[in-house]
Amino acid sequence: MFSGISERFWVNLAGFQLIWWSSVLLGNSAAPIVLVLLALHLAFHRQPLLETRVLIFCALLGFIIDALLTLGGVFVFDRGQPWPPVWLVLLWLGFAATLRQCLRFFSGRYLLSAVTGSVAGALTYWAAINLGAADFGFAVVPSVVILAVVWLGLFPALMLLADWLGGHRAQV
Repeated sequence: MFSGISERFWVNLAGFQLIWWSSVLLGNSAAPIVLVLLALHLAFHRQPLLETRVLIFCALLGFIIDALLTLGGVFVFDRGQPWPPVWLVLLWLGFAATLRQCLRFFSGRYLLSAVTGSVAGALTYWAAINLGAADFGFAVVPSVVILAVVWLGLFPALMLLADWLGGHRAQV
């Protein structure tokens, strides 16, 4: 009866928004909320094992990029810790859960995903910084430009990886 409900555009988008806002505003305290939402996503997915594989590998790629940006001084988290916090790992899992669902429009449209990722990716980080989730290690403009360049390649790479691991998605 509920199989596939987490794949529906608005359900998936709403779930990710809950994950994003919880993670950015509550930090590591959001972990229980995010874990429940991720568990529900997988429980109500028609292909939970395939989706789990997509989540793990896409989140790992994204987190590695954010770890490198943190080590490079683009992001500064609480207490100057050298690695991104746990909530960022969970946020990456949440974002990965959108790739084959509400972001499936970008599947196979890698040029469009590059342009969209460049703008939306950079602006999303800037919004999180403005909400106090972290700080930029550099001035705002160079930081946003770095993120735009990173997301120019990262979003299409994530879409390609999600397509490769999980197959192109038909509209639900």
